[in-house]
Amino acid sequence: MAAASIFMLRQEEAALREGVRAELAAHAQTLQIALEQSYVAERKDEAQQLITRLGANTSLFGLLFDEQGYALNQTNDNLAKKFAHSPELLKVLTTGQKAEFVREIEGQEMLSILMPINFAQNQRGAFVLALPLAFVRADIRQARRNFALTTLALFLGVSGIVFYVLRRGWTQPVSELIEGAKTLGKGDLAHRVPVSNSTEFGQLAQEFNRMADHLAEQRQAAKREAAEKLALERELEHSARLAAVGRLAAGVAHELGAPLNVIDARAEQLLQRPDAPPEKQRRNLEIIRAQTNRITHIVRQLLDLSRPYNLRRQPLDLRDALRATAEHLELQAAQTNVEIVWNAPAPALVSADPDFLQQVFTNICANAIQAISGGGQLLLKVEPCAAARDGVSFAMARISDTGPGIATEHLEHIFEPFFTTKDIGSGTGLGLPVARSIVEAHGGWLEASNLKPNGAVFTIYLPEHKPDKS
Repeated sequence: MAAASIFMLRQEEAALREGVRAELAAHAQTLQIALEQSYVAERKDEAQQLITRLGANTSLFGLLFDEQGYALNQTNDNLAKKFAHSPELLKVLTTGQKAEFVREIEGQEMLSILMPINFAQNQRGAFVLALPLAFVRADIRQARRNFALTTLALFLGVSGIVFYVLRRGWTQPVSELIEGAKTLGKGDLAHRVPVSNSTEFGQLAQEFNRMADHLAEQRQAAKREAAEKLALERELEHSARLAAVGRLAAGVAHELGAPLNVIDARAEQLLQRPDAPPEKQRRNLEIIRAQTNRITHIVRQLLDLSRPYNLRRQPLDLRDALRATAEHLELQAAQTNVEIVWNAPAPALVSADPDFLQQVFTNICANAIQAISGGGQLLLKVEPCAAARDGVSFAMARISDTGPGIATEHLEHIFEPFFTTKDIGSGTGLGLPVARSIVEAHGGWLEASNLKPNGAVFTIYLPEHKPDKS
């Protein structure tokens, strides 16, 4: 629009200038004919009066010159000075051809036309008509203002239409899609984008709503699957609890059944043979008491496994606790040809109950000595700062052996109560569960694995002791 306006404005200016020039040329042509007729009729005074009357017109100036280039009338001195003996005037007098040009006169630009006239045969003069261009420039400025206002009005009108069309056909659908995406991202799958038309944005809104429908269906399906999975997990957990209770009950029944059978058999002998020798009766009573102590020991281990421990913590070097256990089992190891090997170069200070900690080490070391009863090595290792969890440093005590190791299918069950691979009467299956329970009560953990090519390893991690800074 701006380019078209500029082009049209220039055409308007050119047309206006051409109109002024044509009008001035027509006046000059008419005046030329009138002046020549006056001179032919020898009415020189009438001819000069025609030129003089032009001086009364403030928008048009005229001046008559003789064949020598002198002004014949002095109605406008400035005009006479500008044109008298000028090159343009002399050319017109010489060639007899008119001349058109723009010249500044009295501080304003004027469109001037020099026309030749024949005073008589072989006698040529000239006259000039000058028209100020100020009103032309005023018309051009007005035309420019009109074009500028028209262009601005068109621009505002077209911009308003474009804005309305873009807002309705572009901005509003895009904003609705963005808002829908934000709402959908927050989890509100019930939100739908309004479909206003059948354009590409309308199709995009339809696909967006279809996607939201699919997501809502998938969420419902996921909720149903999660509910079913939770119900299945609860059922499996319930089944696992029942299985654990069953194994515990079976283990208790198995462990208590044997000594109870022995007690029942010995008591029956005492009842059936009241006259038995005193030595026989004493022997039966000793057996009954031994089996009673065995039952008491099993019950105490069960209580230790289930109830919280009353720990009496104190700073303790793991090397000292492990060394005391090794000294306690030294005779048993020597009888089964087991060598105890130490690897504890640095102290590992922990905060622990020495009695409970020795119970842990005794259970694990005793199992290891029994596993390598045919001869081998019991490896004891202590290492400070062996692991870290949640900003807490842990010391490590590792007990390993060169025995056959733990069967792969038994590794996940060795910490279950009453699980044992020993012969009947050789173990209750409560030592390792009690040991892990004690370690966890201290804030640590117990790991079990196999060594290559053979052997088992138990690793105890306990929080290190932090000295009081006060």
